[in-house]
Amino acid sequence: MKSKFLAGLGVGLAALAVTPPVQGQSQDTALTVGRTFQGELAAGDQVSGGKQQFYDQWTVRGTPGQRLSILMESEAFDTQLRAVLSDGTTLVNDDNHWVPETTNSRIDLTVPSTGRISVRAQAFRPAETGAYTIRLEQTESLAAAADNAVPPAPITLGQSRNGSLTSGEDLTIAGRYTDRYVFNGTRGQRVDLRASGEFDTMLTVTGPDNFSVRNDDDTTAREQTLNSRVLATLPANGQYTISVTSYGRGTTGSYQLATGLNRAGVPDTETLTGDATPLSFGRTLTSVLGKEDETLGSGEYLERYSFEGRRGQPITIDLSSDDFDTYLILRAPSGEQQDIDDTGQSLNSRFERVLEEDGVYTIIATSYAPGATGNFQLALSEGTTRIPANPEQRQVFAISVGIADYGGNTSNLSYTDTDARKLFQKFEELGMLREESIVLTNQDATLPAFRRAFQRVASQAGPDDIFLFFYSGHGSQVDDPNDRAELDGRDETLVFADGEELTDDDLALMFADIRAGTTMIVLDACFSGGFERDLITRPNMMGLFSSEEDLTSLVASEFNAGGYLSRFFSDGVGGQADDNGDGNITAGELVAYLRYRFREQCDGRNCIEAETGDAQRNHQELVVQRGSVEVDDILVTLPDQFGLMRGGD
Repeated sequence: MKSKFLAGLGVGLAALAVTPPVQGQSQDTALTVGRTFQGELAAGDQVSGGKQQFYDQWTVRGTPGQRLSILMESEAFDTQLRAVLSDGTTLVNDDNHWVPETTNSRIDLTVPSTGRISVRAQAFRPAETGAYTIRLEQTESLAAAADNAVPPAPITLGQSRNGSLTSGEDLTIAGRYTDRYVFNGTRGQRVDLRASGEFDTMLTVTGPDNFSVRNDDDTTAREQTLNSRVLATLPANGQYTISVTSYGRGTTGSYQLATGLNRAGVPDTETLTGDATPLSFGRTLTSVLGKEDETLGSGEYLERYSFEGRRGQPITIDLSSDDFDTYLILRAPSGEQQDIDDTGQSLNSRFERVLEEDGVYTIIATSYAPGATGNFQLALSEGTTRIPANPEQRQVFAISVGIADYGGNTSNLSYTDTDARKLFQKFEELGMLREESIVLTNQDATLPAFRRAFQRVASQAGPDDIFLFFYSGHGSQVDDPNDRAELDGRDETLVFADGEELTDDDLALMFADIRAGTTMIVLDACFSGGFERDLITRPNMMGLFSSEEDLTSLVASEFNAGGYLSRFFSDGVGGQADDNGDGNITAGELVAYLRYRFREQCDGRNCIEAETGDAQRNHQELVVQRGSVEVDDILVTLPDQFGLMRGGD
């Protein structure tokens, strides 16, 4: 059975105070930028066809091409926004992806040529009522407010500061916590800045005339340390910003910053771009590495090139030569450096990666051995071997099953039907869901109905498509001593609304003839991990299971979800798993996100299990089997209206 240990522990939500509330709204109301409007869903409101969702109607009028954000918040119900553009495009959102774990909603959009947008403010669940607020903001202003949440602290050259990087501070690009300081400098002034601490520090100095110097090592130290030092000559009078951060992402700890003047005549820290030659995408150039070029400290000649990159952009850099063993260095805007020697098949070098930062990147083309010279070719292109520059969105044929009301056949559950509806809607929002897809909840989700739906939907999924089976409900076990593959002598089952059970062996037979390019099975039920060995037996199949085969799965009441996997999977495919911000969610990104969320949520606090009978206790653990689905295989390509949440929540 599916555990409900937390089902009765939900905290009552306080009513949102509004002055005055808008009752039974029946006419369009215009939203204007910068104003917060108050409303209330009530029994007299308009009702969305077929779903019994009360809603209020609003309108937005803006300048064509303007980027706007609509935000809806309520403490009384789970909100949902629906915006219809003049060309009929419909945008739907029931979660503000900028704020993790919220029932508030946000839609980011571009104003169409007519300048008019129709907006519905409604509840996600049928018949829910209560107070809410809705407001319209310029998307850029929301981003700027986030960037300026922590202003830099003033510092004077010659002063020192003790500080700490903590998880409560804003994340910078590339996922590093950062403290900032500002000082006034003068043209020609030679500064000496040092940082040391409990972590591998990194310093950045920026200022007038696009001045920028970064360093993560004190190269003047006699021994290798984790300290940083920047020595620089300031190019102009004005204000300069010092950023103290970590070399690794997400690192926290205390540090010491010391500032002063470089009176010892130590050479300045090398700037990131130097005299780099701009290189455009799609171009291949031929050049010569020779004795007139500058050299690295170890004696290799080098040439520098630069390009403007963006976070989430897949790129490939190829450096080849018939005259010498090539060596490629790429420096990111943050100063992080990656070295690439060769491809393993030749002495040429190749870099394939999704960029993690916005800004100017520096390519250093050099040789493996000191003093080597000769002709070389350098090529820069968008896309990688596995990730195209502009991937096409895949289509999903889905069967989404969620059962909370078992009609007396077994105990009822909380929110599991909502899990199925929300995931179904999530894929609708993404524009990926084929109309042949089916959602079955409660008394509609009988075993015969599921078999019919499965046969009808699965038969239409082709080699370019994804077939998804999602289930949130009761799981059970039955004895099967004759099945040698079951080491514990038990088959795992899914319990349907009519009380009938489907075994792991029978479900495996149903998947035997599916022709989809990728098949995904997501089961949020007790003992669901036992399905893994029976189901993931063919190429291009991937399984996600909420618990191991001898453990129950908890209801995630604090998220208004039937299970943790259900909530986290929906969040992940909705955009939060897009770790590198490229607008694509790969199998590897999705799995990493789910594992992170399970560790974060279930670290001995909410996910301790107590098995009935023998009182065994253990943690609920996610079970993942990717089979032959590779980490870089793209599962979801996010549409444009999801794009502004890329870059971290």
